[in-house]
Amino acid sequence: MQEGRPIAYFSEKLSEAALNYPTYDKELYALVRVLETWQHYLWPKEFVIHTNHESLKYLKGQHKLNKRHARWVEFIETFPYVIQYKQGKENVVADALSRRYALLSTLDAKLLGFEHIKNLYADDHEFCEEYRACEKIPYGKFFRHDGFLFRENKLCVPNCSPRELLVQESHGGGLMGHFGVAKTLAILQEHFYWPHVKRDVERICGRCITWRQAKSRVQPNGLYTPLPIPSELWIDISMDFVLGLPRTKHGRDSIFVVVDRFSKMAHFIPCHKTDDASHVADLFFREIVRLHGMPRTIASDRDAKFLSYFWKTLWCKLGTKLLFSTTCHPQTDGQTEVMI
Repeated sequence: MQEGRPIAYFSEKLSEAALNYPTYDKELYALVRVLETWQHYLWPKEFVIHTNHESLKYLKGQHKLNKRHARWVEFIETFPYVIQYKQGKENVVADALSRRYALLSTLDAKLLGFEHIKNLYADDHEFCEEYRACEKIPYGKFFRHDGFLFRENKLCVPNCSPRELLVQESHGGGLMGHFGVAKTLAILQEHFYWPHVKRDVERICGRCITWRQAKSRVQPNGLYTPLPIPSELWIDISMDFVLGLPRTKHGRDSIFVVVDRFSKMAHFIPCHKTDDASHVADLFFREIVRLHGMPRTIASDRDAKFLSYFWKTLWCKLGTKLLFSTTCHPQTDGQTEVMI
C-alpha cells in the first residue's frame, strides 16, 4: 500500500509439502514469500506489515525456534519492518481476496445479456429450492449475489435460458476451434453450472458439421515401444527387402536382407521381386537357419509376404515370435533400414 492505494498484488499456490504446515507456519511462509518478491522495494526504509494472524505480532520476541523458523526469521530480520495485528472482521481487503463466497467475478448483466435470468430462478424446477434457501445465507455450495444464483462461483443457468447459446460459444464461437466434447465441457464448466450439462454439450457438439468432419475416425495410437534388447548371436534378427534393382543375368532383381540385431552381422541374399512367402521361407532356411540356427524373434515391416497366412503359421509352428513395425514408422526396424 502507498498513500492508501495498493500498488502490487502477490499470490502463490502452496506446494503439497507447504499444505501440511500448521497454520502459524503457513502465515510465516506467506510473509517470507512476500518479502522475497518485493525485497528491492522494502530494504531502503521501514514498512508496516498488516496481518490478521495475531501470533505473528510476537515474532521478534520468540526465544526457541526450530530450524525452519530460524531460517525464515533470519531472513525477515534483514528488513526494517513493523508488524501490526488487524482483526479478521476488520481485514476486509484480505477477505475480498481470500474468502470463499466473496471471491466473485465481476458480472455486468447488461453487457452479457443475463439480466432476464434473475426472474427465472423462482419458477425453475432445477434451482427453485436452492434459490429460496440461500436468500440470506449460503445454502451448501449455493449462494446469491446481486439477484443471481452461484454454485462455487459458477453462475447457475436455469432452464428456458441461453444454455444452448453458451454451449455453442464455448464450442465454436469467437476464437474457439470447434473443440470436442471434453474440451468444450471444461471451458463451459469453468464459469457456468446447470444439471446434465454434459448431455447438452454432447447433443450440440454432435450437430456440428465442422467438428464431425474433422474428428478422427480411428482411436489414437498407443505409445511406441522399443524392440527387446538382444542378448545372444542370431537369436533376435530383423529382415527386409531391397527392391527396384537392375535385373541380373539370372533374373534376380531384389535382395533379401537379414541382420543379426546383436552383432550387426548381415546377409544379403539375391531373390526375385515376385517371390512369395514360401520362396522367402525357403531362402531363409537355406541361407540363415543352416548357418545360425532358429531365431527367437524376427522383426520386419508389414510387407505382404510377412503378413501372409503361410508366413505367420510357419513361424508359429516353429515357436518364433514375429515383431512387426508400426505402420508408416520405419524407425522401428531402423537397423535393417540403415543396412539397406
